[in-house]
Amino acid sequence: MSRATSLLGLWAALISGPVLAADPAATPSETPSTVVAPPAWPAPGAPLTVAQVHFPEGFGKHRIYLDAGHGAEGNTGNKSVTCEDEETFTLRVAEDLARRLEATGHFRVLLSRKPGEHVPYPSRINAARKWNAQVMLSLHSDARGTAQPWEPTPGQQCYRQDASPGFSVLWSEEAAAPLRARRELLAHALARSLGHAGFRSYDGADYTGLYAADAAQAGVFVAKVSEPTHRRIFVLRRPTIPSVIIETHHALDFEEAARWREERTLEAFSAAVAQGLVDALAPAPGPSATARP
Repeated sequence: MSRATSLLGLWAALISGPVLAADPAATPSETPSTVVAPPAWPAPGAPLTVAQVHFPEGFGKHRIYLDAGHGAEGNTGNKSVTCEDEETFTLRVAEDLARRLEATGHFRVLLSRKPGEHVPYPSRINAARKWNAQVMLSLHSDARGTAQPWEPTPGQQCYRQDASPGFSVLWSEEAAAPLRARRELLAHALARSLGHAGFRSYDGADYTGLYAADAAQAGVFVAKVSEPTHRRIFVLRRPTIPSVIIETHHALDFEEAARWREERTLEAFSAAVAQGLVDALAPAPGPSATARP
């Protein structure tokens, strides 16, 4: 049973239950009142904040290489609760995010691939370097836990698991200290901004043995150098610019996948990413702090 079904059942029970009469002797201050908390993400109606992005004076325009995760030859990624390939989802969201970042006038964005293209990951790293990108963001969706088969439509079988929603931001400690610090700063800034917007951070229960939770910021996880090479992620450890992966949501969670079809979600996400980029890239005070054109 999904959380939405549980909530509907609870609501039905509440509206069909007995109505309690108020005590006529009670004063207005004694009349009980109920404060109903808003639903939590990703429940339908859970609020998201589209923040006003604050650009400090002198921020200029920054180059962002935006990677729509997967989409290499034979690499479609996971398949969501509605049978959407991850490569399709990430391209759709990346195109939307690129448009909104460009519209601020403070970012130039280069997408890693276009519809129908299959771009190898080494080619993406090289493209970001040649373009003089300042940051590499790789968008993904996660598939967590033990899922069960189900049919979103008759005859169409996918997998579903509604117990592990939330975003995560991944970074690698495999770098010299200055780059490692910039990766960490970027990951923290993005996760903090996404949390302020109302997105739920993932608790990392399914990451044991893969990533270590970053104790300083909820939703941030670190790929450790101690892991075997084949388990260390290419787009996190190879770029010579700050790079992170944003696992936008749990693709097997029915409610969360549905929320990522909403315009409000895309709008809130783009504003949060923009603010996270500003917080990570804002020039330090001083006459030498300038942004690339």
